[in-house]
Amino acid sequence: MMGHFPAPFGNEIRAGSVEAFMALLFCFVSLLSVSGGLCDISIDVPKEKANYYYLMQNILIGAMLAIVYTNDIFTAFIFIDIITIAACSIISVKPGGRCLAATMKYLIMSLMGSCLVLLSIAILYGVTGHLLMPNIQKGVAVLIAVNEYTLPLFVLTASMIAGLTIKSALFPFHAWLPDAHSSATTAASAVLSGLIIKCYLVLIIKLIYRVFSPEIIGLLRISHILFAFGMAGIIYGSWKAISQRDVKQMLSYSSIAQIGYIAAAIGLNTEAGMAAAFFHISVHAVGKAMLFTAAGGLAAVSGHRKDYDYLRGAARRAPLSGTAFILGGLSMLGIPPFPGFFSKLYLATASLETPFAIPLILAIIINSVLSAMYYLPAIACILSKNVEYTFQPGPLETPQEASLKIPQKFSLSPSLSFSLISFMSLMLFLGFFSQQILCVIEQGLAVFG
Repeated sequence: MMGHFPAPFGNEIRAGSVEAFMALLFCFVSLLSVSGGLCDISIDVPKEKANYYYLMQNILIGAMLAIVYTNDIFTAFIFIDIITIAACSIISVKPGGRCLAATMKYLIMSLMGSCLVLLSIAILYGVTGHLLMPNIQKGVAVLIAVNEYTLPLFVLTASMIAGLTIKSALFPFHAWLPDAHSSATTAASAVLSGLIIKCYLVLIIKLIYRVFSPEIIGLLRISHILFAFGMAGIIYGSWKAISQRDVKQMLSYSSIAQIGYIAAAIGLNTEAGMAAAFFHISVHAVGKAMLFTAAGGLAAVSGHRKDYDYLRGAARRAPLSGTAFILGGLSMLGIPPFPGFFSKLYLATASLETPFAIPLILAIIINSVLSAMYYLPAIACILSKNVEYTFQPGPLETPQEASLKIPQKFSLSPSLSFSLISFMSLMLFLGFFSQQILCVIEQGLAVFG
């Protein structure tokens, strides 16, 4: 209980093994993401705005922890909007019209999601009279038992899930993600892709367990809709990633596919599916944040260019960044013993007890093939023979300005080295101890509702 007053006058938080694990993971990934992007922050963020940038990063992690722990649905909404404001700040702080356009697109889509969530909470409060999650669940169960407000319940449930899927960039609500993630600084891209979109998925699982219950989600067919969108996202994200020539754009579209995996796991609407979803959230949080951080290191030794033409041989100039990028790519492909393999294995195993086993396993196989078609060329590119730096000026650059981007030395900063080594260690830990981590998640889910 918070505030020394009982609900509904006060507030409540609820902490178990799942919440503790996700909170620890979020804090550690956030620390490593910001540490790995310090050099880019000093270049991309105006000096007078640097303190505000770090303030927004702190607000982001605080808001995400509040969503992980809160037991009050309106408190969760408040922190959803705080995340939106802070996320827009860390995207737009980088000068340039592209960042501003990406921020506006993100803000518009995010506000649409917020409106749907707020409207759903208002209807839910109107039919149950509660804002505390366990009390709402009891009220919803009574309404279902007496067969009242069935249509409003379906509408508010679908609207709330839709609002959160817009914020998590689930297909077909993904349009804002590629520009926002690829335009931001390295640290912001890592936090956006690794943590923020996962935070909303954690909240969806929490709502399923503590507000609506898995039985009601299945009865209203919301789980079927989530599964269908997740399946479409798995294929679409990887298909679009193949045609990208900008490494951060490629990673952004890859995130759409990974969000599809998590949505499909939630759509299975079983305890094994939810456990697989939490594990995939953990794997992707670490893996994608590491990939964006490594891509920032590769770009730093390639004249701060992100397209493949300038990244040729980057792994030879920055071996640590190259190693992290290769390991992250292999994990996303599902190569053992990396955690991406076990994540896909647990998801496929969870689907065996449902009617969705065949389509989901086929989607996993197809996605793995498509992923190889964009991760392997990217890895081959950064491992290729070193190229001589002959940067051509951009459309708004003079030859002198372009020449300033040619790196004079290829040494990574201590903070980036620490970040990449820690990321790789954490990823290997998730791979070698995947079974133990899954057991912790399953034990937490047993008392999560």
